[in-house]
Amino acid sequence: MMNIERYFENHLDDRKISSEEVRQFAEDHLGKLRALPDLPAPLAALVAPTDTAFQAFDQALSARTILQATQSGGTITKDEAHELFRTTVRQREGRIRDKFAKGSGPYVEFYPRGLTEYNRARLGQIPGLLDRLIAAAEKYQAQLGPELLAEFTALKATFSNAREGQVDAKGELAQARANLAAARGVLELQLGTNILTIALHHLGHPERTTDYFNQSLLEDPTRSDEEPEPAPPLD
Repeated sequence: MMNIERYFENHLDDRKISSEEVRQFAEDHLGKLRALPDLPAPLAALVAPTDTAFQAFDQALSARTILQATQSGGTITKDEAHELFRTTVRQREGRIRDKFAKGSGPYVEFYPRGLTEYNRARLGQIPGLLDRLIAAAEKYQAQLGPELLAEFTALKATFSNAREGQVDAKGELAQARANLAAARGVLELQLGTNILTIALHHLGHPERTTDYFNQSLLEDPTRSDEEPEPAPPLD
């Protein structure tokens, strides 16, 4: 029997779907919308509100990620800082690649040796790599926006504090988590609107789903939003 109530549910409001998975799903969906030629007006109208909701969520996720590593006893460890560095650099590579083609001059200024250099960086190399990212983000601020520069700058400050010791961010982390939950709720509803709007436009043609969405990005229930994967051994 058909269950019409399913169409009224917020399917992304699921604890098994991490915030990072939502971010990847939304970013991929936006890229697909922008890449489709001759997008019909009702679907093209989805781009702007989705981008607004995504940017707010992405910034809230970034703020939570930075503060999350500082919650344990008011101290961020060097290992936590290293993992935060690797995670942030991986996440932001997609945004940079979206603006500048991989292998282009501006892209190479951020990633002259690709992501491998950052993934394998030792603790002593990270300050220099952050200086490079900050310089490039400042140079291309007009194209990438001020948020990326602010994030890399904050990341360097967080890493510096980790090497020095005490950082107390419990209150800020609680607020950051609340902000993230609110921003995620807005993005979830916007994505739900997009799914229903696109489905209505292509009713009877479920094969068109992959033109707009990559569902596999949401199908990893084993990864916890609060517990990032451990970093590989440095040596």
